[in-house]
Amino acid sequence: MRYIFIIVLLFSSQKIFSQSATYKLINKENGTSSNISVRRTDDQVEVNVLANWNNKAGTYGQFTGTGTLTDNKTTIKSEKKSLLCKVSLTFLKDSLEASFQDCDNYQLTDRFNGIYAKIADNVTGEYIVSADICYFYSKPDDKSRKKGFANTPEVINIEELFEGDWGFATLMSNGKQLFGYVKLSDLKFKRTYLYD
Repeated sequence: MRYIFIIVLLFSSQKIFSQSATYKLINKENGTSSNISVRRTDDQVEVNVLANWNNKAGTYGQFTGTGTLTDNKTTIKSEKKSLLCKVSLTFLKDSLEASFQDCDNYQLTDRFNGIYAKIADNVTGEYIVSADICYFYSKPDDKSRKKGFANTPEVINIEELFEGDWGFATLMSNGKQLFGYVKLSDLKFKRTYLYD
């Protein structure tokens, strides 16, 4: 009986350690921060990294790719031979260890290496407005609602996720250009940024 329990625990831990989610690293020493969104389907993962250098030039780093998950680890390499980059990810219980190697062309240096804490069960990508109205906000709080909004079934891009069911979104359709924070509860996931 004890062996059956251990086997069940091992199989269930595979799911616990690598579900679709977004993870965040904040480096207080140099002011940088980074989000890694991971969408998992069986042993395949789609990854979107958005890193903020938090400098006057407004430098951001970004990398997207796919990989195969083995023993809660994956290594994703750039498909562009002229722009080398290798991202190694290890999934822990409620966090993710990330290492960036040769990713300077993507503005992802070793300052973004480290343990990322899980902040959301959602990922970046395209979302469809599922509520009647999805309001935009200037900050991720209910008190900062803007005049702009999106309607069902408009598609908006979630660029970055934040704790508390918030995402930073952009919408450009039919001459409408909106950006700001939105409530993720007003949206339904459509797809990641890794589409044709």
